[in-house]
Amino acid sequence: MVRDQATESKVRAADMSRYRVLSFATHALMAGETMENDQAALVLSNPLQSQNAREDGLLTASEVAGLKLNADLVILSACNTAAGSDILSAESLNGLARSFFAAGARALLVSNWAVHSEATQKLMTNFASAYQKSSTKSDALRSAMLSLAQDQQYAHPYYWAPFDIIGS
Repeated sequence: MVRDQATESKVRAADMSRYRVLSFATHALMAGETMENDQAALVLSNPLQSQNAREDGLLTASEVAGLKLNADLVILSACNTAAGSDILSAESLNGLARSFFAAGARALLVSNWAVHSEATQKLMTNFASAYQKSSTKSDALRSAMLSLAQDQQYAHPYYWAPFDIIGS
């Protein structure tokens, strides 16, 4: 699903258990980031285009936990996807990360802070290419990070260091 097809109802209705790798290239919200969200969420397509009253454009952590996954890897290339469900909490791997594990993901590629869009696009493209050739997810991420670090435009760790692989 891409662009306006990536709605909450379509994500919830899809048989996600058939996919070994899922990638969500969108914006994420930490819990409490806006007045409307009390839990972490992925931002999906514009709910104004939907006829579904349950659709608010946010795939919340609790909605994620209700998905049925069988994924070796879920890529969350948005900002702060490793953040906890409570922005004041020291508890790690809460919110979206914990929800994806509860839904059946075995590993996640997540970010620890706000990410730069263009650098993230390059990093994820490099990661996907390296992952097809690599023996491990962490080797593929390392390769993608080194590729960006060697690019003068994206050499600063701000551009490539926010990402981690968690899980197996």
